[in-house]
Amino acid sequence: MNTAARMPSERRSQFAPHIASDVLGLWRAGEPDYKKIADLVQLSKKDLSKLGGVSLASVRFDQSIPQAVAERLREIANIANLVGEFFEGDVHKVGLWFELANPQLGGVSPRTMIRAGRYKRLLNFVLEARAAEEAATGAKTAAREKK
Repeated sequence: MNTAARMPSERRSQFAPHIASDVLGLWRAGEPDYKKIADLVQLSKKDLSKLGGVSLASVRFDQSIPQAVAERLREIANIANLVGEFFEGDVHKVGLWFELANPQLGGVSPRTMIRAGRYKRLLNFVLEARAAEEAATGAKTAAREKK
């Protein structure tokens, strides 16, 4: 697993205790790279306008990004990095994960869930999947140690 720096502490409170390491390089100099996050998940300015509840004209990726849009993109970056930890930092695999329909999500893609404003449900799904993976890995390790 990549040992990239963690997100800045002022951002941790929004996601704690489920903060991911920045294995995908979505943060630069302690600040989220909003454009990179949106591009990874293939979210248009129209999508971001809807997610943030702001006008399309106000969506931008610089210091004047609307607060609601910035918050959604930070949440999405956290989900992406959690998934990225599973895929060992492979940005291409993470991008595909967001794009492809997932039977465990009712046959919709994670990107579709985000566009529908269901990012908290998606975060819960990712956290549950990670916990199941950790439990399975722990059980395998315990079984090997018994032998």
